[in-house]
Amino acid sequence: MKHRLFPLISLIIALTVATVMAQDITGGGSLLRDITGGAALIFRAPQNPTVHLASGQAPGGGRIKGRTPKPPVRTQDQIIARANAARSAPRPRYAEAEEQYQLAAKIAPDDARAHAGLGNVYVDQGKFADAVAAYQQAIKVKPDYAGAYLPLAFSLARLNRYPEAIDVYQQTLKFDASSPEVHNNLSFAYNHTGRFEQAVVSSEQAIKLLGETGEAYKLGFQERNEIRSYAYKNLGNAYSGLQKYDDAANALKKAAELDPKNASAHFNLGLTLYTAGRYSEAIESYKEVIKLRPQLGQAYFNLALAYVAISDKPAAMAQYNALKGIDAEMAKQLYDAIK
Repeated sequence: MKHRLFPLISLIIALTVATVMAQDITGGGSLLRDITGGAALIFRAPQNPTVHLASGQAPGGGRIKGRTPKPPVRTQDQIIARANAARSAPRPRYAEAEEQYQLAAKIAPDDARAHAGLGNVYVDQGKFADAVAAYQQAIKVKPDYAGAYLPLAFSLARLNRYPEAIDVYQQTLKFDASSPEVHNNLSFAYNHTGRFEQAVVSSEQAIKLLGETGEAYKLGFQERNEIRSYAYKNLGNAYSGLQKYDDAANALKKAAELDPKNASAHFNLGLTLYTAGRYSEAIESYKEVIKLRPQLGQAYFNLALAYVAISDKPAAMAQYNALKGIDAEMAKQLYDAIK
């Protein structure tokens, strides 16, 4: 069953740029960096728990046809079915869905479906801490409830709880060892914890499973090239972490080629090329970022420093002047680095 995807859980994680500074080998300032952030997580909205209704039985009780009155007490499956229907409505009724899943959990505390369904409602709304608690309860009462592991790991990653997310993704591989989603997201989490060698292995496995040719791996609303771009971006970030800058540049170029709108791939490519001393190429990467994100001050900042590296101070000052209208404080830092 397909579900709507809402802004709080956008499949393209918003471009984020850390304020961590990268060493500037030219002595003219420090690049603002985004090595592990940005669009790199694959996500599928979790499916509703399965229910087993009698033939012709409606979620609310009674029968679909005829005038048989509804029974005063609904069965557990009917309660969960009603919650599922509320969540999956064209205009989801989350309050109703949450209430019904909670009722199901109260009636049958050991029914993992009720807890997992509640977690799904929380994920839909971006309430990841609540989702974690619900999914963990589902796994506690039924350790082999496969449907709770993947959204639990995703929720942990969204909370920046990467070591825990890694542990859950690794457990998820026991249920689906050939999932590109799991391998890709493991790489993302490994990069965030500095485990770059493992990130390389996971990214390469994701890329292999996604395939260069043949039928696209189906993720519903996600395009094949989009998710391949995520995997190559994670691979490039991992190589950057290992200071293998040529390998990193190749992977990030592939990510940008597969999804030209992936501003984070272009941004990280600029960082990598700059660090490798390939300043003219870095300049072109940052120009692409500015085309895609004209209000992203960090791109102007880093572009200016790339111009400084090739001794083009007028071009650097032009970026400073553009940045003044976007972020005055950042512009001041840039001016101090240029002069």
